Amino acid sequence: MRRRGRQGINVFTGTQDPGKDLFAYLFLIIMVFSMMVLMSVDEGRQGMRGQITPRKAGRSSRSTIAFVSPDRIGRLTMEDGSIWLRFGADWYKPEADAELLERNGRISVVTNGGGGQKRVLYLEEDRTNKVLLADYLMAFQALSRQGINVAFVERVK
Repeated sequence: MRRRGRQGINVFTGTQDPGKDLFAYLFLIIMVFSMMVLMSVDEGRQGMRGQITPRKAGRSSRSTIAFVSPDRIGRLTMEDGSIWLRFGADWYKPEADAELLERNGRISVVTNGGGGQKRVLYLEEDRTNKVLLADYLMAFQALSRQGINVAFVERVK
């Protein structure tokens, strides 16, 4: 015999709102994302505590020269829309005057540890901020094509 009457009703499925599930998933995703952002920002701050501003290295461990003659230290300058290498009163074009630079003693020949030699042009920093980074890179590329390395130096008084 079959029983008629009340059938069992599952209270959880009958009254459940699908919007609540979506809201719960959205809430969890936002919380996880927020925690990831907060943790990464906190790690960045901890890394910056040790060094507030960039510092120059005291001494280069790979340096092979202790003294460079002042007449071999040049500077990149911008004049009339062109980049020039300036050594005192002498002016050179980086693209065209590699042989002239070498004849005038502006390029140094350095012997490395393996016995090989390399040609090095020494430049000091341009403090006028007229020369852009792109100009530096174009000049370095022109010199590199001619087998000339570039090294930056500081004048010590």
